[in-house]
Amino acid sequence: MINLITPDWPAPQSVVAYTTTRAGGASSSPYTSLNVGLHVGDNPARVTHNRSLLPHHEKIGWLNQVHGSRVVTLPATDIEADAAISRSRDAFCAVMTADCVPVLLTNRQGNEVAAVHAGWQGLEKQVIAATVAAMRSSSDSLLAWIGPAISVRHYEVPSSLAAKFSTYTNVTQPATSADKVMLDLPQIALQQLQALGIAQISQSPQCTYADSKLFFSHRRSQHEGATSTGRMVSVIGFR
Repeated sequence: MINLITPDWPAPQSVVAYTTTRAGGASSSPYTSLNVGLHVGDNPARVTHNRSLLPHHEKIGWLNQVHGSRVVTLPATDIEADAAISRSRDAFCAVMTADCVPVLLTNRQGNEVAAVHAGWQGLEKQVIAATVAAMRSSSDSLLAWIGPAISVRHYEVPSSLAAKFSTYTNVTQPATSADKVMLDLPQIALQQLQALGIAQISQSPQCTYADSKLFFSHRRSQHEGATSTGRMVSVIGFR
């Protein structure tokens, strides 16, 4: 059976939301086992099978993610985007990650939802703000969940990259390498959500890098010398 993580948040009963783990699929190493990414070199038939195991799989709108700030409203024909909005029971929003920050949004009425893929590039380009701006719901009516992502203690970046986020508070820690710092992507996402006026924000404490049994991690696979790794997906829609 597949292992799903569900947000601990006060969302309306009509809203379905979850993040997959790497457990319960058909893919073999280095994609063991519930890889849902068709773009990472895995056997397409196995990825298709893995996707078919997901709740409401027939309604999921899969994006071609490009680390940008474009937002689409589902159903859509042009799916090159890093965030999706839905107001239809027939279209579930989804974003794939393997260290980047997944952000799920719903309004309190339970009739508009969104999913956001926010790596450092998306955070720099304000993809979360672009998504909220494209929603019909006011920001003070939104709930947000920050899903599993790489934690600050495992995300070492050049100081020049971290400088892009110098206006944020307490998002860096010292690193052991020269000209490097540890950058806190989930904390940046949290502060961006707060700046938008979203008061109800929940956050997963889980780190994709640290838990190799539960999560794929692009950074961990690089450190282990693997050429590629799988992807999880965070999904949100209506019952």
